[in-house]
Amino acid sequence: MKSDPAPLCVLVIIICLTLLVTVYPAAAQVRGTIAVSSEPEGASIFLNDEDLGLQTNTFIEDVFPGIHYIRLELPGYRTWETFFEVDEGKVTYISHEMEPIVGGPFSVATTPPGAAVYIDGTFMGTSDTVLYDLPAGQHRILLTLDGYADYAATITIPEDMAQSLVHTFEPPSSTGRITVSSAPTNAAIYLGGVYQGTTPLTLDEVQPGTYPIVLTRTGYENWTGSVEVAAGRISEISAVLVRSPVLLAVASIPPGAEVFVDGTLRGTTPLSISIEQGMHTVRIEKFGYEPQEETVDAGPDGVSVSVPLVSTVPQALDAAEEAIRQNEAYGPDRAVAAIKSAYLQYEVGDAEGAVRYAADAVALAEDVDRDGVTNARDISPRLHNAVIYVLPVLLCILAAALFVRDVALHRVLPVLGVDLPATVREDDMLARAGITADAAGGPYRGFVCTVTIDGATVEHFTIPGRYRVMLGGRGRGVHRLRVHLQVVQERYGTVERSEEWSFIVEPAERAAGGGGEIIDAEEPVGDLAALYEEERDDGGTKAEAGT
Repeated sequence: MKSDPAPLCVLVIIICLTLLVTVYPAAAQVRGTIAVSSEPEGASIFLNDEDLGLQTNTFIEDVFPGIHYIRLELPGYRTWETFFEVDEGKVTYISHEMEPIVGGPFSVATTPPGAAVYIDGTFMGTSDTVLYDLPAGQHRILLTLDGYADYAATITIPEDMAQSLVHTFEPPSSTGRITVSSAPTNAAIYLGGVYQGTTPLTLDEVQPGTYPIVLTRTGYENWTGSVEVAAGRISEISAVLVRSPVLLAVASIPPGAEVFVDGTLRGTTPLSISIEQGMHTVRIEKFGYEPQEETVDAGPDGVSVSVPLVSTVPQALDAAEEAIRQNEAYGPDRAVAAIKSAYLQYEVGDAEGAVRYAADAVALAEDVDRDGVTNARDISPRLHNAVIYVLPVLLCILAAALFVRDVALHRVLPVLGVDLPATVREDDMLARAGITADAAGGPYRGFVCTVTIDGATVEHFTIPGRYRVMLGGRGRGVHRLRVHLQVVQERYGTVERSEEWSFIVEPAERAAGGGGEIIDAEEPVGDLAALYEEERDDGGTKAEAGT
């Protein structure tokens, strides 16, 4: 009998699982996503009264679960707002059809009638007419009638208030008219290369023809185009000017510092780049020096920034000395060596190298064994925590290996075999079946082989071997022989195996013609049957049943 290490294995597994559970981190809270859409799209999105700088249609990710408030704003449409709930790990869909802000009825009457009416360049019908559901606010109206001079004007349509326009057409003119506007205003107008004034401006009595037109304004790129003038007609020019880029020059002492413009790395000092006009944030960073940040207003003439950088070496050395002093009890020898290198670099003028060594000294002083856990929180400051964290895993693997090996060593395989005649004469009282029963593999504590014929128990064997079981004395017909083997393993419970065979008892005169045919009931038992060809003795006593 072998010793039983199972209780020790179970104890080791329980300890390892407990350690793993206690150090396993909790899962982070799962956030949700919002899908926001509107008709028309382009509405500004405010989430919890915060302008996200986003417009519909879009997704808002990483939103904490819970109740939120959203507002959509779009010029010319009513502001819409609502409360909604975000669920963990799910997408919340918000869709809204924006309601336009419309003005009251707008009537247009002309003398003579039948003039084409255009609102903001869109044909709306002919006079006399009443227009409904026009968006509230300013609009550009144009009236045209063959044989008469065009009429153009800017109108304001208030909300929920009726307005009217009455116009009497003038006789046609031999010249045309040009109205010029721009955003921003005060742009110089050159028509056919001749200066005409600044926007907004209406040019009267312009001879029919096609003219090149240029709008210029300081700080903006020139706008160029052409305009066709017809007798009695009004030609409209509306231009949107684009700011021209300007030069940003950045210098630092010492040079080689990284330059970030509005959070984007643009290069290292000295640096000259083109940027858009307006307000910008310029940040200058260099390792070993304090970062500098300035907000500049880039005008038409550009802007320059020059910054003297302040070294952080003294502060870094002081911080390293303090870290070493506070952790002297842990023996920060590597930190002491690092700070010596920092002083050496400082003496030769290498500020960056000095700061790097000082930072290394702080890290080595606060974490002597360099395992990522500070000395004060470390279970064993001088021993790398990887050993402590890996040890439970190794113990679990070892325990599992021992368990698997122990199962393999104590596994028992029940083996059964039967030599059974196919037929037996009714008067053959000595007919027998040969039964082989064994337990292959590991050790066991109990062995019971039960033989039944037609459900009635005829033999019990408690020792492995080859046995003979009497078949004679049975009535005519088919009979069932069943062998059931139970083996109690030394560990891990009981294993069982059952097999059934059939034989026929025939009348003496029918069976006399030939001997009974022997059935090899199970081929895999052939080797074992040969092994037990001679009946086994147990302590000198012949273990043969039915003799």
